[in-house]
Amino acid sequence: MRRLIIAAAQLALAGGALCATFDVDGDLMRGIDDTAKSLDSNVAQKDAKAAAADARSLVDTFAHVESHYGEKPETADAAAFAHHTQELAAQSLKAIEANDFDAAGDAVARLTRSCKSCHEVYKKD
Repeated sequence: MRRLIIAAAQLALAGGALCATFDVDGDLMRGIDDTAKSLDSNVAQKDAKAAAADARSLVDTFAHVESHYGEKPETADAAAFAHHTQELAAQSLKAIEANDFDAAGDAVARLTRSCKSCHEVYKKD
């Protein structure tokens, strides 16, 4: 099921890039949340292959989220949150590739906090 959600999110991202529209909606955010949880689990289990795939997915997704919010002056903070979170996903990927799962776990924990910080400002109940 998780792979289906990730595939759907990636397909949505690819379609968004092709038609120059990208909608950050609840489904996408739930997919990001699922991928972040998977990343955390895979890092804890030291499953480098699966963790790296999750981290790459988040790097790509947050690049699109940043671009989406960057186009709107009223959501400049959201673009900054997305950029920061993308950097944390990249840090986790770099640590995973170096088999430094302690550093990867730290980056994932900071990534999760970054998501929560953005949601405190932008998430609608």
